[in-house]
Parts: sequence; structure tokens; C-alpha cells
Amino acid sequence: MVLAPRLEISQKQKLMINPQMRQAIELLQLTNVQLADMLKREMEQNPFLAFDAAHFRESGNGEAPRAVTVDGASGHGLTDKIEAVRVDFAVGESGDVNAMLENRAADDDNLTAHVLQQISEEIGDRDMAALAVELTGWLDDDGYLREGDDEICSTIGVDAGLLRETLTRLQGFTPAGVFARNLADCLRLQWLARGDWTPTHQALLDNLDILGRGDIDALAKAMAVAPDALPLLLQAVRALDPRPAAAFETTTDRLALPDVIVLESDAGWQAYLNEDSLPSVLVLERDWEEMATRKITDDERKFMKSNVQSARWLRKATQQRAATLLRVSRAIVARQQSFFTGGLAALEPMRLRDIAEEIEMHESTVSRSVAGKLVQTANGQFSLKDLFSTAIGEGTNQSGGNRKIISAQSVKARIAGLVAEEDAPSNVLSDNDLVALLAEEGIVVARRTVVKYRKAMTIGSSAERRRAAKIARAADD
Repeated sequence: MVLAPRLEISQKQKLMINPQMRQAIELLQLTNVQLADMLKREMEQNPFLAFDAAHFRESGNGEAPRAVTVDGASGHGLTDKIEAVRVDFAVGESGDVNAMLENRAADDDNLTAHVLQQISEEIGDRDMAALAVELTGWLDDDGYLREGDDEICSTIGVDAGLLRETLTRLQGFTPAGVFARNLADCLRLQWLARGDWTPTHQALLDNLDILGRGDIDALAKAMAVAPDALPLLLQAVRALDPRPAAAFETTTDRLALPDVIVLESDAGWQAYLNEDSLPSVLVLERDWEEMATRKITDDERKFMKSNVQSARWLRKATQQRAATLLRVSRAIVARQQSFFTGGLAALEPMRLRDIAEEIEMHESTVSRSVAGKLVQTANGQFSLKDLFSTAIGEGTNQSGGNRKIISAQSVKARIAGLVAEEDAPSNVLSDNDLVALLAEEGIVVARRTVVKYRKAMTIGSSAERRRAAKIARAADD
């Protein structure tokens, strides 16, 4: 048998994602704040795209950006770049350090601004001030400087002596404990700031691992002190703050604006889009019409036509995104009416597929719509995705009756509630105890499920909670 080449014609269906479709998918996944940032970047490049000026001002954002036409004639849209002022200051770079620090400190009311203000007031040496600014950017959310000296020196190319001298100054700043390298260092700095530092305090910090185990007798022996001397020391430890940055608002906190707001009406709980953070887009059609009548080159006309088409599509895409988010949110809220009244303990089982089938959308569209979105409720702020929860307890129990069907999130909330009610080391509940108490409420779950949920909520084991309770009791005695 001889094989010979041949031609065949066949038809196949294949999904092709063009750039606009891809951008529409990306828009759906953005939060309102992220969308506003993306639109600002687009407006810097597209002279026919702008925020709705009235909406922008009413939302507390100040004046909307204005546009420039191709030849520089003023229009309604964008001339001024709207972006946060970002100052990169290299060690030893020329410039007015104090002026830069004052400008930076005036912009925000957070830990960074608080530290920068102190640098401007207390560090006069240019090189040290520049390094101090750089190190401020290395602080983590707790206010610690976790990286070692060698890593810092090699990364920013600074002398080790200058680094040590600068850190000594910074560790004297408020809040006490800022720029600490670890927990023991943080507590030490706070005791030094209070002026009551003693060798006994150092002995306690040297044995934090024993303190963490809750072994009071071993701690007293390691510190070479009498056991009855520990309660006062433990009280002093509890009065310190292991997270010196916790009292300051962070950028993340300020940007955590809800995308959806749930309010109660006569018909029950209803979802609404947060107009204060939802950007509204304008296409500057008059600018396009006016420019199109001018004598311009073919390349200029092509450039303008491309930009106005892009602006029109982006306006349509943002409107579609808003409509999709609202439709998905209202379907979620309609299913979770009990949650908005009773909290997580009343959360109903609900899957992405349930919402997708109800509103006749693809499950991936629902998933992208809820990704990263925050919802403001009467019980606080939640992630929209947190309102989805698998059902547990389906099937029959050992006696042949039907189990109570409940969401995983509500089980977690109940476990957290039972643990919160523990008021003494002798009342700490084991995982088996939790299983039994849940069963009494009609919630039948395996011990391994309780362990899994407890760990997910960063709740320690019964032994760990018992040790913590003993330490707290010893400090109160």
C-alpha cells in the first residue's frame, strides 16, 4: 500500500481572544481603585479620554484631569498627570533633604510620614538623612526592619558604619520599637524608652522561647529569679506593643474602599455599586470633531481616530464591567439575606456555579467579577468571595436521619465563637470537644475538619491555648 499526500478542507471552531477582549477580561478583575488607576494611565496617553468631571469632584477626588489636543490647544480632558508624587532619593544625592521630607510627610498620615517628619527635624547630616529615608521604605507592616546589615549594605551600597550609626538614631524615634530587627529587639527598645531597663528585662528577652511555651517554673529558673517575681515582669511585657506600626493607618487601609455596598430596604438587603470609588469615563467627542475638520496629515488623523475609537471602547467596557458586577452582586445578596442579618454564622452554602447558572453567565465570568472585590455590610467589610462557601453535612447521619446542611464559613465562625468563650486554662476545648459541641447543634463534622478550619483561622491547638491562658493568669496574679 502506497501512502500519498492529499489536501483536505475542514471547519473547526476556535476561540480567538483579541486585544480588546483580553482588556475587557482584565477590567472585570480590577477593583474600583485599580480601575481608576488604570484609567488615569490611559488618559495620559489618550487625548480623547477623561473622567466625568462632575462625578470625579463629587467623589471627593478634586478636579478631574483635563485633555490636550494634538497641537496643544486646550480641551476638556487631560493635561495634568494625576499620580502620587514619588521621590527616589539615593544616598548622597544632591538636593534639599529637609524640603523633600516635609513634602513627603505632609502627604500622608501614616507611619512613613510620621518617621519622615522626625528625620527632617532631628537628623541634620545629609548622608545620614538620605539613608534614613531609604531605610524607612524597608519597614514592614509591623514597623520592623527585618533585613540584616549585610543585605542592606550590599543592596544600597552604604557603609556599614554609617548604617549602624543611622539605625541607632532611628531606633530612638517614636513609636518606641520602630526599626527593631525582631520581637526581642522591639520590646527592648520600648523598655529603654520608658527608662526602666534592667538586666532582669534582658534575661526575660533572652528566654522568650520558654515564655512562649508557658513553662513558668522553667522561665524563673532560666532567669535566676524567684517564681513570685514573674507576675510583675509578665504584666510589664503585656503592656508593651509587639507591633509598633499597628496604630498608624497604612496605604493599604486607605485604598481598601468597598466596591459594593449592601443596604437594607423594604424588600430586604440590596446591593449597590459604590459610586464614591467607581470611576465614570467621558469620551471627548467635541475635541475629535473639532480636530477632524483641521488640515492635518494622514498619520495625525490615523492617530486621532485610533485614540477616539479606543476611548469609546474603554467607556463601553467600563460600563459593561459595572453592569456585570452589579448583576453578580445582587444575585449573591439575594441568596445570602440571612448572612447580612446574622453574620458569618448564618452564611448559606453557595458556589460560583450557583450564581453563574442563576444569572446565565459563565462561571469564569462570575469568578473574575468577585475577585478582589470588597463589600460593605452592616456587619463590617468582607470580600465578595468570602460569601461563597461549600456545603458540609450533606447526606445522612448514623441514625439514618438527614444531616443539617451548613456552609463551611458558618462552621468556622461557630468554632471561633466556641474558642472565644474559653475563660480559663481548665475550660480550653480540645478538637474532640469542639466536634461534640458542634454535633449537639446539629453540625456533624469530622475531627480532621475541625483541625483544618482551626488552623485556617490561625487558632492554636488546645495545648497552645492552655499555655497562653496560664501565662495570662500568671501575669494577672
